[in-house]
Amino acid sequence: MKKILIIDIDKTARTQLKAHLIEEGYLVNDTETESAGIELLKESRYDVVISDLCTNQCGCVGIMKWISENAPATKVIIVTSYASVDCIVQTMKMGAFNYMLKPVSAAEIAQVIENALKLDEEFVCLKNVSLSSGFDDIIGVSDSIKQTIQTALKVAEIDSNILIMGESGTGKELVAEAIHNNSQNRKDFPYVAVNCAAIPDSILESELFGYVKGAFTGAGRDKKGLFEVADRGTIFMDEIGDTSAQFQSKLLRVIEAKEIRRVGDTQAKQVDVRIIAATNKDIAKMAAAGSFRADLFYRLSVVDINIAPLRERKEDIRPLIDFFLNESAKRLGKNITGVSEDAIRILYVYDWPGNVRELKNSIERAVALSEHSTLHAEDFPLAYDYFNRLGLDTEKREAESERDIVTLKEIETKHVLKALEKYGSDHKLIAKKLGIGYTTLWRKIKEIENGA
Repeated sequence: MKKILIIDIDKTARTQLKAHLIEEGYLVNDTETESAGIELLKESRYDVVISDLCTNQCGCVGIMKWISENAPATKVIIVTSYASVDCIVQTMKMGAFNYMLKPVSAAEIAQVIENALKLDEEFVCLKNVSLSSGFDDIIGVSDSIKQTIQTALKVAEIDSNILIMGESGTGKELVAEAIHNNSQNRKDFPYVAVNCAAIPDSILESELFGYVKGAFTGAGRDKKGLFEVADRGTIFMDEIGDTSAQFQSKLLRVIEAKEIRRVGDTQAKQVDVRIIAATNKDIAKMAAAGSFRADLFYRLSVVDINIAPLRERKEDIRPLIDFFLNESAKRLGKNITGVSEDAIRILYVYDWPGNVRELKNSIERAVALSEHSTLHAEDFPLAYDYFNRLGLDTEKREAESERDIVTLKEIETKHVLKALEKYGSDHKLIAKKLGIGYTTLWRKIKEIENGA
């Protein structure tokens, strides 16, 4: 059973919420002061803390600081009557899961608790599924990555060509290898990966199709190509969008006839290979524009799998950090056990142009160079510099504003409107991104509409 701690000076409100959560099946303790709450946290681990310590001086910072340093796995939900933008920003930066403004019902708080716990449960569930299905290296809790895994699981047994699309570093090869390893018909035969962009076009044909002795200067013996090596298995062709029109024509022939011809040979050889191609380019548009063979595109994209960039699924950052930190610390023999909240904050803000690969390399670099048991913001120079520059840009924009000072209400309104513009009518997603309750968001939208 999940354990919850309620800290609220209002005994009536505390008692009512406790009764409701006990009915929901939680183990619940309650107290009225920060010091008493910390003592309870020292005695036992809690999954969720619900705090109403916020005042107009942001009194919840103390409990937030203690939890972030001593019990970082505990989710904190701030429930208060004080609508302070500074307090919202400060507590969310320190790791609060949500910030809810009273009046709010016990049922609404219970829903937020369920969402907080669901993140951990989904991660554990996803890892369990992965370990049994060959997808254990694909880490994430976002709907996007779960959809990618579900699609890959479905097509693993469909013996058709697959096109994986996504930016560099998103994990296209991991997905391709997982599909092969999960295919009952092909997993016991070779999996061959080739980066088409890394091999000059003049060499790519002989590497993939092979050559016979004397085919060209230096060809002193017959050599199998990678298609022959991968017979009855899978060949993964990364960066297929960078290949030449001449090579695309020859690859189309291999797909249609299921045979290859070594360079310099007069005889064709039958091959049984499933092709998984990948690209970081929009080859659908390239095919429409004539810069990629349309007939080859349709042959390769019998099944499409899209992998979203990391900046569009930032909820995957935390589990990825935990995974790469544990892996790097073990491999490098370093006693590094965690990442500070200030570091987590800048890693979430950073856009990760190199995606998961860049995050992995950043964690490995930080582990290798750090002399502390916890990684800090300064251990991630690119993300740290980006975060600082972002702050300077904000100050510059504010300095160029027509007025020297704007009200907190105006700042809050602009932030809500920006989120509405970006995410449309998905109010649940907007509330999550803003770090506030759904009903709080609804109330703020109504206030904006009414000009309040």
